[in-house]
Amino acid sequence: MNKIVVHTKNGVILKGRTSDFSQRKDIFHLTVLESSEVAQEISVNDLKAIFFVNDFRGNSLHVESKDFTQAPLHGKHVIVSFSDGELFYGVSETIHKNRIGFFVSPLDPEANTIRAFVINSFIKNIELVN
Repeated sequence: MNKIVVHTKNGVILKGRTSDFSQRKDIFHLTVLESSEVAQEISVNDLKAIFFVNDFRGNSLHVESKDFTQAPLHGKHVIVSFSDGELFYGVSETIHKNRIGFFVSPLDPEANTIRAFVINSFIKNIELVN
């Protein structure tokens, strides 16, 4: 099961596990961390992003690198601007504007986020960085 942190468009953050997320489906199920109850059905259309993480706690003292000179040479170097003002610096193999979203890996290899699935309807801008 994947450890994920789900950010909704209205600011709610849910932490839990999923085994059925697919970038081709509009829904998936989330077993919330604090609950052992039945998994909640989550609509991808209600989300800002899904963060696949190493650890649910993270490291609040870690400052993520935004240095593209250290980024992998493959993929598109991007700055994703969300509608709420948050920026995500990363690398994406493909940007699918005609789908519900696409995957972005963080620039920082020490980041707690392994990769994020960002939802197109909550993206304000995607800047390609050379």
